[in-house]
Amino acid sequence: MSDIIKLLPEAVANQIAAGEVIQRPASVVKELLENAVDSGATEIQLIVKDAGRTLIQVIDNGKGMSFNDARLCFERHATSKLRTADDLYRIQTKGFRGEALASIAAIAYVELKTKQAEDTMGTRVTIEGAEVSCHEHCATQDGTSIAVKNLFFNVPARRNFLKSDNVEMTHVEEEFYRVALIHHELAFTLFHNGKMLYHLTPSNLKQRVVNIFGNSFKDKLFPVEQETDIMNIHGFIAKPENAKKKKSEQYMFINNRYVRHPLLNYAVEQAYAQLIPQGYRPAYFIAIEVDPANVDINVSPTKVEVKLQDDKLLFGFVHAAVKKSLGTMELSPRIDFELDPIFELPQRPSDRPIVLPTVDHDPNYNPFDSVPQHRGQSYDASKPYQWNERVDTGRWNDFLQGLKTEQVEHRSPEQLEANLMPDNSQQEWEIPDDFPYFIVQDRFLFLMLNGRAMAIHLANARERILFDRNMKALMDTPISVQQSLFPITVTLTPAQADLAESLKSEFLQMGYELEKIDLTHFAVNGTPNDEDGEGDLQTVITNILDEFKSNAFLHKTDKYQNIALCIAKQYRSRPMPLQSASAVAALLRQLFACSCPTVSPSQRKIIYDLDPASLENLF
Repeated sequence: MSDIIKLLPEAVANQIAAGEVIQRPASVVKELLENAVDSGATEIQLIVKDAGRTLIQVIDNGKGMSFNDARLCFERHATSKLRTADDLYRIQTKGFRGEALASIAAIAYVELKTKQAEDTMGTRVTIEGAEVSCHEHCATQDGTSIAVKNLFFNVPARRNFLKSDNVEMTHVEEEFYRVALIHHELAFTLFHNGKMLYHLTPSNLKQRVVNIFGNSFKDKLFPVEQETDIMNIHGFIAKPENAKKKKSEQYMFINNRYVRHPLLNYAVEQAYAQLIPQGYRPAYFIAIEVDPANVDINVSPTKVEVKLQDDKLLFGFVHAAVKKSLGTMELSPRIDFELDPIFELPQRPSDRPIVLPTVDHDPNYNPFDSVPQHRGQSYDASKPYQWNERVDTGRWNDFLQGLKTEQVEHRSPEQLEANLMPDNSQQEWEIPDDFPYFIVQDRFLFLMLNGRAMAIHLANARERILFDRNMKALMDTPISVQQSLFPITVTLTPAQADLAESLKSEFLQMGYELEKIDLTHFAVNGTPNDEDGEGDLQTVITNILDEFKSNAFLHKTDKYQNIALCIAKQYRSRPMPLQSASAVAALLRQLFACSCPTVSPSQRKIIYDLDPASLENLF
């Protein structure tokens, strides 16, 4: 029987290795930026075209390479950072395996120009799909310039799996942030399609965070400092009110390397446990320095996941350092250790007799009286019944009357939908001008309508109404703009400003007139005519852009649905003036005229039918 095991060709082996190391353009950006940092550069430029599909170029002023090293660096496992296996436990550099350049060269056209300061001539190497086509002397500046063109040109299946340019550029920017944040002493510049997005000069960590994420962080960052014999912690945490539902601004670094470690992330979030709502994530930028022998970074090809020798001990240090910072800034309750922990009870005066307490009650009080006669309260018939007010219970009795078993039949969700929208016409649902209802804490509306008892979630209803209004504005009839007498200026990051510029026409259709002032500032010259008050436009605009970018990243919706949903979610929780039955009726007419009045665009339930079967399910 003949032998069946063969050695893979070099080209195939390189492509397999590239599949582990290079997953998308952002992977190339990570490897090239880390090599530039390792070269001792003080200025690094990143040039990207078409989100990295066409070109990724990194230019640095580092020490460069010799004629022979420029060719050898493209061989697999060729590295200047390891000599023995023991060196794996003392790694201080970004890269060490020697796989990155070989993997990149296997799936792209690569041109390398490099020169050492002491040499008179530089070196030029060009590679096409792992085949060296040129290796010669050339004239170039000190340092290294490496250009990666037509990524995945010989692996079309991998190229077809790339997402849109917006999604891929989001990944590229994220890799840029991870390197630029921890190396704030270096200068970084990012160009995309000929436009400069970031120009970061050498600074401290706080200034670098502000330069990347915007001036909104300037007054929201508090330092974290902790020095021990085992580890040193420094960095910044953000105010609890700056917490968001997504983990977009959480950066943990160990020995100047960005890492993802669930336990250390949990340590930070636990310190915020009593300060932020459940489901929200705090923003932090924390750098940890430990003995390299206690960290194993040789876990995955991307070197993002790491193993720690004593992660529980590090958990305690990180948690204590963050908790200390929160307590120092008086953001969480503190214990005064200078005081005796024994409770201090007041002394009873010796001349005061002891009097037993008595209970006073009104024996004539009946909570079901139609008109209350206690505590001198008066009844205002123009106001709906509020949960925390004792007013006319006649509405409540009328409401309860419809819950009797013999009067209300169980309806399935399909029947409920059919009852709300009896046909496919555009005719509005019949809403009477007066009907029993009451409101609980401005959040829930309970009403009796056409013999049915229903509960409506007001915020979800508002989100549905605003979403349908925004979609109509984008597809058919733009919302009128109310010009501002004094325009509001909002400050954005370069990436947010670029996104706002691309969505300016969509903003205008929905009533927001944005005018670009410079690279990071926009003037809001007008807001929707039917909005009550502008609110905090800085927060609204930035949240809309962040939400849009996050949804695009997750590939959730198309462009129009994405921005319509983002704006609706920003205004869903605004209070609605429902002080009369006519106002409630107007809200219901808007809701039942929507395309789907029972479910919000965020997939939350709007209407709950209060029949006996539904109530039984609650218990």
